Amino acid sequence: MSKLIERGYNGNANLKRKGTPIEFTQDMVGEFIKCAQDPVYFSEKYIQIVHVDHGLIPIKMYDYQKEIVEKITNNRRVAVVTSRQAGKTTTAVAVILHYVLFNDHKTSALLANKGDAAREILDRIKIAYEALPKWLQQGVIEWNKGSVEFENGCKIIAGSTSSSAIRGKSISFLYIDETAFVENWDEFFASVFPTISSGKTTKMLYTSTPNGLNHFYKTCIGAKEDTNGFEYVEVPWQKVPGRDEKWRKDTLAAMEGDTQKFSQEFECGFLGSSGTLIEGGKLKNLVSRNPLAQTQHMKVYERPVKDHTYCCIVDVARGKGLDYSAFQIIDVTEMPYRQVCVFKDNMITPIDYAEIIYRSIKSYNEAYTLVEVNDIGEQVSEVLHYEFEVETLMFTESAGRSGKRISTGFSKKADKGIRTTKAVKAVGCNMLKMLVEQDQLILNDFDTINELSTFSRKGNSYEAESGCHDDLVMGLVLFAWMTDQMFFKEITDINTVNALRQRNEEELMESLMPIGFNDYDTDTAVSIPSSVGDNDNSWLN
Repeated sequence: MSKLIERGYNGNANLKRKGTPIEFTQDMVGEFIKCAQDPVYFSEKYIQIVHVDHGLIPIKMYDYQKEIVEKITNNRRVAVVTSRQAGKTTTAVAVILHYVLFNDHKTSALLANKGDAAREILDRIKIAYEALPKWLQQGVIEWNKGSVEFENGCKIIAGSTSSSAIRGKSISFLYIDETAFVENWDEFFASVFPTISSGKTTKMLYTSTPNGLNHFYKTCIGAKEDTNGFEYVEVPWQKVPGRDEKWRKDTLAAMEGDTQKFSQEFECGFLGSSGTLIEGGKLKNLVSRNPLAQTQHMKVYERPVKDHTYCCIVDVARGKGLDYSAFQIIDVTEMPYRQVCVFKDNMITPIDYAEIIYRSIKSYNEAYTLVEVNDIGEQVSEVLHYEFEVETLMFTESAGRSGKRISTGFSKKADKGIRTTKAVKAVGCNMLKMLVEQDQLILNDFDTINELSTFSRKGNSYEAESGCHDDLVMGLVLFAWMTDQMFFKEITDINTVNALRQRNEEELMESLMPIGFNDYDTDTAVSIPSSVGDNDNSWLN
C-alpha cells in the first residue's frame, strides 16, 4: 500500500494537491505504465461517469467508442459524425483526461457553440478525475469553473466557439463539440488556426451530428476521401447497442414521422434543412469545386473568356462585421448558366466595395451588373454609375402587381439597381429552384451551396435559418429573377422559362418511355434523342 499525506486541494479530499508525495508500489508502477500505453484500458478500468439511475459507475466502451479513442491516439485529426445520444461526450471525457494525465505541458481546449455546453463537459471530466485513485492523479494547481491546471504543466480550458475563445494561447489538443452547429465558422477558424498551426503534434477532434451541408460536411467528405488529413468515424443509430427496429419505429413516431429529421439526427444523413428551397436530395448531390484562384474574400472558378456574356449580381452590407457584402458573377452565354466568380466580405466599406465590383466586371467583359438597393446598396450603385461610369449597370422600375422590370433608366422613377419586393423574391425563388434542380445553373462554390442548405421556408417566403446567412443565395435569387426579364432575353437570346419548360417536358417523356421503341413501319429500333440543353461538363476537365 502507498503512504499518502491526505491534504487535498482546497479542502477537497478527492483531489490530490500539488506536491503531495506518493509512494508507488510495484503493482502501481506497472498499472500506471499500462494505463499510459492503452487509453481504452485506462478508460474502462478507471474512468467513472454519473448514471441517471445508478449514480457513479465505470464506463464500458462500445466498439465505435474504442475506435474513436484509438484513432485520435494514433492520428492528429479525427472527424466523428454521430447519432444523438451515442456517448460522444463520454468518449471525449476519456480522451481528454488520458491526454492531460499522461503528457507534460500540454493545453487542451474544449469548445462548443455555447460556453455552458463546453463547461458541462469539463464538469464531467472533473467528476471522472475526482474518482481516480490518487496515484493516477496529477497534483491540482487550479480548479476553476472554466479551466483546470495540473502540476505536470497540463491545462484544460472550456469555452464557446467565439473568435476570442483561445486567441493568444498555444493549443496542443483542440476538441470541438457539435462542430456542425458552430456559427460563423470561417471567422472562428481563422482565429483558432494560429493557436494550433505551430505545433507538429497538435491534435484535433471534431464530433457532431449533421447540420446541413456546411463546414462540418466538407470536413467529413474530405476525411472520407482522404484529402484533408482527417480520419473519419461514422456512428449511425444501428451501431448503438440496445437500438433495434422497434426503437427506430418508436423514435420516428415520437418525431411525428419526420424521416428527414430522423435521418439527420440518427442516421448521420447530411441533408439540407427541412423545407429548403432546393429539394434535399438535389442539395446533397451538388458538388463544389476548388477555385482556380482565390484571395481571402474572392474565389475565381472560371477565368473570363473572350466574347462570353457575364452578369454580376451585387448584395451590399454596411461593413460592420454582421451581414456580408457579396456578389456573384455568372456566365450566361448559354445554358446551363455557370457560377464563375464569388466575393464575400462582412467588413468592407461600401466605397471600397464599389471599386472591387468595378474591377471585377471590367475583367469579365463589362459584365451586366444588378445591384440590390434596398439599403446601403444605393450608395454603391451611385458610385458605380457616376464615378466609374459603368455603362452595363442595370436600372429597374415598377411593373405594378408583377413587381419590377429592368428598364432603360430614362424614367425619373427608375432605380439604379433592384429593390427586392415580395413579388421579386417570389419570382426569383421559383426560377432559382427550377434552374438548380434541372441542372441549368452550375454552382461551383462551397459557401453558396452551404447557404442553400439552410435557405428554408418561413411563412410564405424563404430565408436563412437562425444563425445562418443567405447573402450569396440572395444574389442567386436576383439573378434567377433577372433571367425572366425581357432585357435578359435580348442580351442572351435565351428564353429561360421556355427552355426550362421544354427540358422538363423532355425529361418527363424520357422517364415514361423506354430507351428505344419499335417503329412498326420500318421494323427498326429507334432510340429516343437526347434532351435539348443536356449538360456538357467537358469544361470541368
